Amino acid sequence: MTKTLKIAAVLSIVAACGAGLATAGDEAQGKKWKKGQGWEAFVKTFDGNSDSKITKDEMLAKHPGFDLMDSNKDGVVAQDEVKAMPASTKHPNFQSFVARFDGDKDGKVTMDEFNAARAKAFDKIDRNADGFVEQSEFTPDAQKQLS
Repeated sequence: MTKTLKIAAVLSIVAACGAGLATAGDEAQGKKWKKGQGWEAFVKTFDGNSDSKITKDEMLAKHPGFDLMDSNKDGVVAQDEVKAMPASTKHPNFQSFVARFDGDKDGKVTMDEFNAARAKAFDKIDRNADGFVEQSEFTPDAQKQLS
């Protein structure tokens, strides 16, 4: 995975790898995203069968950002792991990751907690309830759900 894609994945993991945080990560590197690139990164990361639609199963099957933040590979992201990420000092969304996804409020995020939040976000974004997120549903509001 390229460095830019890893950054996009990490920044957008917070729910489902949306472009809202991906934009912040590239801006930190002096890049500006253009309209549509958020969708492109989302599809490139999660579209397992290359049909330009993302199913909930496709999205939940991949979690590159979570995996990158889980630096000790114990299946849990703790606040100290988030703080160790270089982007955490520049982007408040990183700092709030544990607070946002820690369902049982034990100070860490498990994959189950993370995926539960991502599944809820997917359901909100899938406006026509057809089981797919397509580019037309990937609006700025949808990206906020995913970030």
